[in-house]
Amino acid sequence: MDQPPETQIEEIPVSPTEHIDIVFCGTCDLALWCKLLRDKGWTGPRIARALRRSEGYVNNLIRVVDRASPALMLRWREEQSGELNAVCATDWLVHICLLPHDLQDAELAVRIASFG
Repeated sequence: MDQPPETQIEEIPVSPTEHIDIVFCGTCDLALWCKLLRDKGWTGPRIARALRRSEGYVNNLIRVVDRASPALMLRWREEQSGELNAVCATDWLVHICLLPHDLQDAELAVRIASFG
């Protein structure tokens, strides 16, 4: 069976004056958007320009979404409501996501317990 030819994503440049003006519900929401845009073929610099964030920050958020355990992602997302203590600081997430999922979950439990 013939397969359709591979389609190329047309790169539409984002100039320094073109921005995506979305009010994000929190850092987790922003991270999910960064990941979505990257998965749609956007580059880190393009996402950073469009969202008015630094490239390093955008890449760190994408890395967290790529590597975080499901439990960690759920906790981070649930914190956006403001009803839970915020234990998922971005710098902590970047560091903790270098670990395997079971260790991420263990570290999350320790962190939740330490915040009361």
